[in-house]
Amino acid sequence: MVKRNIPLTNENIAAAVEEVENFAAASRVEPKEVVRIRLAVEEALLNYRSTMGEDAVFSLLCVRRLGRLRVELHIPGLRYDPFVVEDEGDELLRGILSGMGIAPIWRYKNGVNLVTFMPRRRRPSQIKCLVASVVLAVLCGLLCSLLPEGARSFLSVQIVSPVFDTFMGLLSAIAGPMVFLSVVWGVCSIGDAATLSKIGKRMVLRFLVMSFVLTVLAGAAMVPFFPLAGSGGSSFDVSQLLQMVLDIVPGNFFTPFTEANPLQIIFVAVVIGLAILVLGAKVSTVTAFVEQSNAVIQLIMEAVSGLIPFFVFGSIFNMILSGNVSTRLQSSKLLPIMLLGHVLVCAVYLLLVCIRKRVSLPVFMKKVAPTFLIGLSTASSAAAYATNVECCEKKLGIDRQIINFGVPLGQVVFMPGAAVIFLAAGLCMAEVYGVPISPTWLVSALIITVVLAVAAPPVPGGGLTCYTMLFLQLNIPAEAVAITIALNVILEFFGTAVNLFCLQAELVELAGSLGRLDIQTLRRK
Repeated sequence: MVKRNIPLTNENIAAAVEEVENFAAASRVEPKEVVRIRLAVEEALLNYRSTMGEDAVFSLLCVRRLGRLRVELHIPGLRYDPFVVEDEGDELLRGILSGMGIAPIWRYKNGVNLVTFMPRRRRPSQIKCLVASVVLAVLCGLLCSLLPEGARSFLSVQIVSPVFDTFMGLLSAIAGPMVFLSVVWGVCSIGDAATLSKIGKRMVLRFLVMSFVLTVLAGAAMVPFFPLAGSGGSSFDVSQLLQMVLDIVPGNFFTPFTEANPLQIIFVAVVIGLAILVLGAKVSTVTAFVEQSNAVIQLIMEAVSGLIPFFVFGSIFNMILSGNVSTRLQSSKLLPIMLLGHVLVCAVYLLLVCIRKRVSLPVFMKKVAPTFLIGLSTASSAAAYATNVECCEKKLGIDRQIINFGVPLGQVVFMPGAAVIFLAAGLCMAEVYGVPISPTWLVSALIITVVLAVAAPPVPGGGLTCYTMLFLQLNIPAEAVAITIALNVILEFFGTAVNLFCLQAELVELAGSLGRLDIQTLRRK
């Protein structure tokens, strides 16, 4: 739907808002999201009318592109952001929320204001798709097991395996650029070096330190369930660990991507991001290129993640044909091990908050439960954003300035639940495929899982690319990715809920250390 050069009158604004609402509703957008888009479009148009007058005109564009919805407002005239930012912190907040698909995007180009909204359509239940693909794969596998051995071999080797290899190649091709662009844009979106120094340094440092500490604790609880390497490889090799640290610095720009080395990719991304941040307006074209490239690669990843049910079907079907079902059964250990790590991480934060802030355990759990349940039922931190903000301010007593910056930033960066999943997956697949678990291997796994959890793009399926890089660095065969991706559909629900809970608890601790916590609100029943 396209409408061009419409005068900014009350009647035309009301008609445009109704058109947007009908478009979103017809496109199966969540009802809450429809209301949010309607109000945002109305606010933008009313702000432009009050600034430019009723003689100004606007154009409305509502389209579907490759399954994505897009609502655009084009308003020629003076440069004006309808969602005016008050300072750098607000600008940073807008940048982070835009990357999560929650806030609109405003640009000014060639004398035209462009406001873009990208509402998300309701997606089919991941659990239902997973169950359907597993059941169908088992049924087809049992039926095909009645075929002669030659026919089964033909199906497995000539048809299913090439498709699997192609999908794995696609994941590998996307993994490096996706993590790289996500980290570069994450640094660039901070706004400027002064903003980073003023409001971000301490918070980001706490997020990184606590992610590592919690992952170490979870790892200590999970390791006893796995066989460690024998005496020949059990000694702690300091030289190997030092070499791993030194190897973070790549020899050239291309090696990290050709070898899919996550630590080197993130190192290069941080260096480039900081350089762009310092240069600021001098490299505005580069910043725009990074932002747009990041949006492109994330859109591709979302499309690829939609193929996961077919990939799961092919993976299970091929295992039944090849008689390798025992591998699938061994990998089922991943779920209880991951749950053990998550329970420990949550228990640490519960004890930390309840003891240090002298809060009743049932009271605190009751306050954080709504956000936790949204994450557990949707596997989406963006869906829980509004509830998260409301809980932090009205129930936990956290200062609004910390909430405005910490919640969106934390939902992107602070993911201890994801780090536990990555570590549990590494341990389980190492055991399944006979990879020695030595002390040096464990230290490497801890560092890589924390770094990948921080760098994982905050989009559906963003964590899938991380498994490819993780297993490659831990010397685990590539076929382990197929098993893990199938299980990840379930793991992601638990990981998201734990991430949100840990973020709320960490913001309570941070606000308390800064003297910006209303302790009476936190303790109130």
